[in-house]
Amino acid sequence: MLTPDGFFPEFPLAWEMSDAERFTLNGLLARLRPEVAIEIGTHFGGSLQVLDALCDRVYSIDCDPAVRALAARFPRVLFRAGASRDLIPEVLTEVEAGSGRLGFVLVDGDHSAKGVQADIEALLCHRPQGVVHVLLHDSFNPDCRAGMRRARWGECPHVQSVDLDFVPGGFHATPQGGAFARSMWGGFALAVLSPAVRPGPLVLRAAQEPMHRIVFGHSAHRLRHKVLRAIRRRLGR
Repeated sequence: MLTPDGFFPEFPLAWEMSDAERFTLNGLLARLRPEVAIEIGTHFGGSLQVLDALCDRVYSIDCDPAVRALAARFPRVLFRAGASRDLIPEVLTEVEAGSGRLGFVLVDGDHSAKGVQADIEALLCHRPQGVVHVLLHDSFNPDCRAGMRRARWGECPHVQSVDLDFVPGGFHATPQGGAFARSMWGGFALAVLSPAVRPGPLVLRAAQEPMHRIVFGHSAHRLRHKVLRAIRRRLGR
C-alpha cells in the first residue's frame, strides 16, 4: 500500500506542496509535456525535480545564488540567480530566440503582494508562440492572492483565463505558535495564455473567495494587515 509520502518515489527531494498540489503539478506536466518551462522560486529543488523530468528544457530563477549548487543534480537545467523582476525579461528573450516554445511557468518565488504582481506582469510582456500555462503557488495566502488580483491580466490580450482557485489552499491551525500558526497557505492559481487575441473582457474566476474571506477573519494575517493599515494611515500613505 502506498503511503502519502510514497506516491512519488522518483522525486526524493523535499517538496513543499500538499498531496493535491503534487498530483496537480505532476499531472499537468505529464499531460502538457512542455518544450520549455520556467520556474520562479526553486529553493531546495523539490518542484524542479518534477519539471526537469517532464519538460525538455527548464530555466530556474531564484534570488539565492546557492541554488546553483543544484546544477550537479540537474545538469540540463539553466540556472539564473538574482532578482526575478530583472531575470524574467532576460529569460523570456532567450527563450524567444531559441528553438523551443515556452509552454509552462511555475510562479513560487517572492511571496509579497508586490513581488507576485511584478513576476506576473513581467511574464505578461511575453507574446506566446503557443499555449502557455502559468501555475501560481500559494494563491490562498492573502499577500500572494492580493498580488495575483492586482496584476494587470486584462491588459494582456493573450490571457485567455485566470482562475485563482484552480486548487484551493488551506488554513494552518497550529496552536503552538510559530511562523505557520493560524496562517493561510497553499493553493494553485492557473492562468492560460495563447497567441490568439482574447475575444472579450477577461473574467477572473475565484470560486473560493467567500471561504477565503471567512478564513482570513480567523487568521493571523488579519491582525498583521490591520496593523500595517494603521501604520500607513499614520504616515499618510
